[in-house]
Amino acid sequence: MKENSFKIIIALIFLIAFNALFFILGGTERTQTEWISYGFIHAAYLLLLMTPLFCNADRGQTVLSATLYLHALMYFFLELIVGIGFIWYNPPSITWPAIIQGGMLVIFLVIHLMSVLANDATKASLSKQRKERIYIRSLAEDLHEAMHKVTDPDLRSQIADCYETMNRSTLESFPEAEDAEMALEDAVTNLCTCIEQGDETRVKQSITSVQTAIKKRNRAIKMARHSY
Repeated sequence: MKENSFKIIIALIFLIAFNALFFILGGTERTQTEWISYGFIHAAYLLLLMTPLFCNADRGQTVLSATLYLHALMYFFLELIVGIGFIWYNPPSITWPAIIQGGMLVIFLVIHLMSVLANDATKASLSKQRKERIYIRSLAEDLHEAMHKVTDPDLRSQIADCYETMNRSTLESFPEAEDAEMALEDAVTNLCTCIEQGDETRVKQSITSVQTAIKKRNRAIKMARHSY
């Protein structure tokens, strides 16, 4: 609550200072050009204050947010300079002040919205990568834990090979590989269940199923990657 209050106070400092100077130095009787510039400056400042609404709050994505802040700051300072220039010069026609400042606003909005869309796509890609890492690493850890419950050295060695192969496998995934990944997950789950039950015959069969599933998954991903 205290932090939000400070943010509001800081945000109001510019508005109070600018409006005080605007009305003290020139009064309330202003031309259309001055009011247009006055409005564009306030719009630019409002867009700067609204920037956090478009930013990603997740850790590790501060670079994406920094780009949006940079665009908003650049537009605000540029509009402030241009707007004050028009207020000081005060041309008789509102045509060029409106065109120039309106054009600046449109250009900023296009760039800003494109950046927001790009950031959303990047965020989705990062989220996908995290899920992919969690998926394959989770299956590998299941194998690693199950391996220590096996007393037969030969079976344990085979499970260790499966574990190492999965660790070396790509973390990347594609929709085309979904069936192969589900089959791999089922094979690993079945192997862990057989180990818990102590059925060595089924453990041997399950190890073979896991090895086959890993190969199919890697082959499916390789084919899918080449198709893009």
